[in-house]
Amino acid sequence: MAAIDQYKHRIIHTIECPADDDFVYYSPTRTIAIYELLEDIPSDEKDFDGKTGDILVGGGSGEAMALRISVPEVFVDVDDDEARPVFKPFWSPTFAYKIGVGFRKIGWNPNELDLEAWLVDYVVREVSLRGS
Repeated sequence: MAAIDQYKHRIIHTIECPADDDFVYYSPTRTIAIYELLEDIPSDEKDFDGKTGDILVGGGSGEAMALRISVPEVFVDVDDDEARPVFKPFWSPTFAYKIGVGFRKIGWNPNELDLEAWLVDYVVREVSLRGS
């Protein structure tokens, strides 16, 4: 069971990461689920955080480590000094390396953009194209 399974959510899309190494413990999958949170995540959750409407790329332990994308913040410019970051990764350096190798194959260039910022852009485009 993935950490996400204990919370209300819906799968809105999946993306393929052609990584060379397994990035989910004991699983050869190269698919990462993208979720919409349907409830606020309690502060004691260790695998990710988020509020209703946010997007998670990966479902935490038992699945791909997570990246939270704040909605609607990702879609609007916020000049507030106290604005919540648009995204927050919840992964280890090893996990980042593994998926980075895979995402380089489909367009990420580490000389142009950080992995997390590239992935946020990629996910937002994928989800928008799908109409979710």
